[in-house]
Amino acid sequence: MPQNNKVLITVTGITLVALFWIYWVSVNPMDEKAMVKFISVQEILQTVNNERVRIGGIVADGSIAISSTNKLEVAFTLKEGDSLLPVEFIGTRPDLFKNGAEVIVEGLYQDGSFHADILQTKCASRYEGDLR
Repeated sequence: MPQNNKVLITVTGITLVALFWIYWVSVNPMDEKAMVKFISVQEILQTVNNERVRIGGIVADGSIAISSTNKLEVAFTLKEGDSLLPVEFIGTRPDLFKNGAEVIVEGLYQDGSFHADILQTKCASRYEGDLR
């Protein structure tokens, strides 16, 4: 067998293995939290959705309610345009979490409320460098 054919077969084999691996990892993630759709507040309110989703919006002014018995429990309203979504979260809140903060929550929508298990705040503009 000529040397050129061996190289071609080797490169083709490596390419096929790499493509199969990429396909397999994409279809079968090890963690169910790895592949999550990002949708709007309006979309989650209009559909019956029982899968994990990620939603972004602004914390409505005056809507943050921290539990008096468990300081890790917080309920607030996520606002996106005219749409409002009640959110419940149990866990450590980011330092920048406050009224009017831009947040991203991830979890499940059940019983008219979004039960988040991940809460992230978007970085405030004061941390961005001067772009002039």
